[in-house]
Amino acid sequence: MSREAHSGAADVVVAGAGIAGTGAALAAAAAGASVIVLDGGTGASHLATGAVDVRPWSLARLADEPIDAGVRTVLDALDAYAVPDGGAAILTSAGVIRPARGHDRAILDVRGVRGRVGVVACRRPGWDAAWLAAAWNDARAPFALGAAFEPLDAAIVRYQDEEVLPEADFAARHDDSARLDWLAERLREAMARAGGIFAAIVLPPMLGVARARAGELARTLAVRAGEASALPGGPAGLRFEAARDRAFAVAGIARIAARVSAIGGPGGPIVCDDGRTFRAPAVVLATGGLLGGGLTYAPSEATMVAELPHEASPPLRLSVMAPVVLGAHGRPLESPGTLFGYSPEAVSWPFAREPLLEQAGVLTGFSSGEDQAPPDASPLFAAGDVAADVPRTFLAALASGTAAGEKAARRSR
Repeated sequence: MSREAHSGAADVVVAGAGIAGTGAALAAAAAGASVIVLDGGTGASHLATGAVDVRPWSLARLADEPIDAGVRTVLDALDAYAVPDGGAAILTSAGVIRPARGHDRAILDVRGVRGRVGVVACRRPGWDAAWLAAAWNDARAPFALGAAFEPLDAAIVRYQDEEVLPEADFAARHDDSARLDWLAERLREAMARAGGIFAAIVLPPMLGVARARAGELARTLAVRAGEASALPGGPAGLRFEAARDRAFAVAGIARIAARVSAIGGPGGPIVCDDGRTFRAPAVVLATGGLLGGGLTYAPSEATMVAELPHEASPPLRLSVMAPVVLGAHGRPLESPGTLFGYSPEAVSWPFAREPLLEQAGVLTGFSSGEDQAPPDASPLFAAGDVAADVPRTFLAALASGTAAGEKAARRSR
């Protein structure tokens, strides 16, 4: 398709196609706005591990944290996540049982499970069933005390190359219904050999990429079944992208591969790296934080080569030229007191109690463009990890994006 065919206009343009941008786009479309999403490429949502949280899980308890109605609507449109009343208990491939507000539907929730839980033993990289069973038993998580984990020998690796395939490629093979039936038969045989009744089966990250296949497997086996959460870069991120694309198609949202380089000016043109331009009465900036590429760590000392930097500067910059103000804790970022800038220990975890690198972003009080941009510029809203003081979690980014999308739709009328 030609470059000209990609350029265009809509009621709302969303820069970023991660979970925040997805929430913004779906919320704006639900409010009746026409929406274009500009997707700059892989971001933090692609690295999702399958567990979804409102706040960092180390600070959370297994409790029914409220979910906004707008967020529920977006989750329903994605049709890929379970957010049960009371939360969930997730097994990690690091041997931890941790609380979560919800999870990708391929992930096994062991909250309230009582009885034997078979940890499928197979020759897969990074998966040691005996060690994992022992670690999960030792964890003694209060929300999974009834579960007794044990290795379950099952021949689930069908071809020799599957012993070394990356997790996403192995999971993609189980998008095929015939392969899923074959897996169910191998698990049924393994449970019969082990004797007795199992309350649940936990597998490596492998249950589909196009869709989560855990529900189908569990119905076939008549036993709870699902994955442990994986390291970043596994199949959970691909399942998010597949769910996003299906939801966009249903909502009539155009997603265009384009990286935004500048927003603003008269009429609010959105300029992309390749020269394409888009226009909209309202824009949502959801380009991600440090991990997603929306923010860059650029302290003044980074300019030093053979001489001192010319001036001191804040340690973070926005990767897109836009009429916004960066800050944290409700205040604009301050320049350091010396040319050598902030020490890394002053702005990062675990050295700082509320690290700047996890708090800084676009100040939402300044992000509409009303104070900084020309009077005829488009209203600009920030969402997700690029926004200041938003918890860097999946559901917090979704809530931020949903709110921004609703506001953008109202302002575009």
